Amino acid sequence: MLQILPAPSTTALQQSFNLDGTIDIESISALETLYVLPEKCVAELDFSLVQRVNSMGLAQLLKLFEHWQKRDIQIHVSNTNRMIGVLFKMTGLTRFLAADAAPSPVATAPAYQMDQGAYTGTAKSDGKLKMWVNAQSSHQMNGWYFFNTYLQRHLNREIQLELVHGAINEQDKHIHEMDIVFTKPFEATRLLLEHRFRPLLRPIDQTDEVTLLVRANDTRQSLAEFQGSKVVTASSDNFVYLLGRFLLEEEKENSSAANLDYLFSGHDIKALQMLLKSSADIMCMLSETYESLSGLTKKMLRQIDQSETAFAFHLFCVAPHCAEIGEAMTEVLLNMSQDSQGRQVLADLNISGWSKPKQDEINMLVMLFNRYTGQEEIPLKIAV
Repeated sequence: MLQILPAPSTTALQQSFNLDGTIDIESISALETLYVLPEKCVAELDFSLVQRVNSMGLAQLLKLFEHWQKRDIQIHVSNTNRMIGVLFKMTGLTRFLAADAAPSPVATAPAYQMDQGAYTGTAKSDGKLKMWVNAQSSHQMNGWYFFNTYLQRHLNREIQLELVHGAINEQDKHIHEMDIVFTKPFEATRLLLEHRFRPLLRPIDQTDEVTLLVRANDTRQSLAEFQGSKVVTASSDNFVYLLGRFLLEEEKENSSAANLDYLFSGHDIKALQMLLKSSADIMCMLSETYESLSGLTKKMLRQIDQSETAFAFHLFCVAPHCAEIGEAMTEVLLNMSQDSQGRQVLADLNISGWSKPKQDEINMLVMLFNRYTGQEEIPLKIAV
């Protein structure tokens, strides 16, 4: 729970607040108290006691800062921890930091309307449904086959499962032809924007984090020693690359870890081989994938950094012609923990359950996707 002290004043032109706790969806009511500040005042926010800010919290801060800016309120933010600082930079909120004397207007993330009537129509009653799953780790592979059997039984439909883990880009090209997709954050966002898929569910309390790896025998101990090094990851339009790059370059202006050369292998396994063969010096890897590596492989690697942002997540989404299937599937998955078979499948997947993504969570992913894939003006064109 977020606490804000002292209470805001409706008249004082210089106001300072200490934020204490976690900034998330439960913080909305606390942050709403800050909307009463008078025009042209100075607002200072001290984050020294804030442990974490997730995507919902960032969305609420963005709305608050936009409101303040419209009222000519000067905004100063201080004492953010390292991960919160990374998230501020990723989402463009650094323009509000105290060091920025003249913050520029905030670019508002396009709202992705999940409750509009764009997703009409039904899947054909005959034929198989096609489901694409990009597993979070290799340990899940058997679990997804059990999941598919469970889902077929409860939907009373035959489902053809295409299961991949760290697939190369060429295999991903036909993902938009699927009826149901469970995949990585940016892949899911691309389906929402470009192919009008509908977001359904995300794993409860699971987010995609990034681990930075070097060879175990590399004598360099800090990122500052990797000036001019080669960094390898699977793809340039992936959240792993985006977050990994922010971790590497967050102190770029004050660090010797600059002028890094980024390489894209197309596949995690190939990227790992490049690192171990000294064709690269650092690798950005999904933390879940790193944890699933064999003990022998881990002995050849050393973790040099890891994110704790709680920002992005794998997502189930459904094609626009499968709206009714999506509704039925949502009901089945939300009730999986209510029967013994469902609980066993969840255990095999190492997933505690499913939840519907919040509107602001989707909006923040859309904003990042648009900013960092060079497609800042993707029209949504969703029929109402």
